[in-house]
Amino acid sequence: MKHLCEFMSEGCAALAALLWFASASIRLKKKPSIRNSLDSGLDDPKALLIMIYKQSRWSAWAAIAAGFAALFAIADGLLPGTN
Repeated sequence: MKHLCEFMSEGCAALAALLWFASASIRLKKKPSIRNSLDSGLDDPKALLIMIYKQSRWSAWAAIAAGFAALFAIADGLLPGTN
């Protein structure tokens, strides 16, 4: 059981890292029109809101995965060690 908790903790932590990377890649892959409007100060509100929504959705899933990683790590620490 201790090995399963350790495996799940590490797996959830890796999943959280991948999801946060996906969140960051949305910002990097934004359309040229959004990028140009951000640089010039003229905003396209709809495009910006869509980009923020997509990024926050991935960040929320990453936070959930990180929470599961923490819970499994706590469970792993509370279980008696194997000899």
